[in-house]
Amino acid sequence: MTDAGLGFLKGMGHRQGAWSLASELVGTELAAWFGLETLEFSVITVAPENELPMYGTAGNVHPGAAFISKKIQGAALDGNDVFLSRLTRPGDVARLVVFDTWIMNGDRCAPPGSLTPPNRDNVMFSPRGRRRYSLVAFDHTHCFAEGDLWDEVSNPALVETDGIYGLFPEFQPYIKREFVLEAVRRLDRLDRETVETIVNAVPKAWGITTGTANAWIDLIHRRARFVVEVVPNLLLAQQELRV
Repeated sequence: MTDAGLGFLKGMGHRQGAWSLASELVGTELAAWFGLETLEFSVITVAPENELPMYGTAGNVHPGAAFISKKIQGAALDGNDVFLSRLTRPGDVARLVVFDTWIMNGDRCAPPGSLTPPNRDNVMFSPRGRRRYSLVAFDHTHCFAEGDLWDEVSNPALVETDGIYGLFPEFQPYIKREFVLEAVRRLDRLDRETVETIVNAVPKAWGITTGTANAWIDLIHRRARFVVEVVPNLLLAQQELRV
């Protein structure tokens, strides 16, 4: 509980490592820049006297910088188009797919052939008036690398990682050419300075060094260029074969 209502807090000390908090922060900031709706969030400090039990473990959240996002009313993707057909912005479906492919988010829906099962709980629909919904992008702890981000971020091969991410089967009818191209045009406007501002805001307590930050900035920016050039043709060709 906070003075702004209930929130979900992710702090240091969990098995995924502090790099996952950095991924959450940067992923959320990039999603907001990209035009997707995100949860309100903040980086706060957990004081030593704040004994906050960590879900799924016998210990407490470690003191220091933590990521907290605001709880909102919403429902998860249900495997059909009940929510999808009532979106206020249907173009957000294609935008989310392009975004997940950009940041290589295998924790929502990994590319075909992956051993990671789709996670529909990571797609949220929030009510917007009578029987209308908005798509909310959240939970970005598993982006950019399959393992420890700090170990893998300098790998140049990540830039041209193959596959379309985030493409749930029920998303297929909503991947329209105009929406894909609109998302790609937005991504094409990404400049390195924007990425630098976002990455350099990651708390040092989460283990990011200057060298790691520079490698991550380079990966994010170069990956965007790759997606702009390659992914639209792959995604649209895939859709047109289904017609």
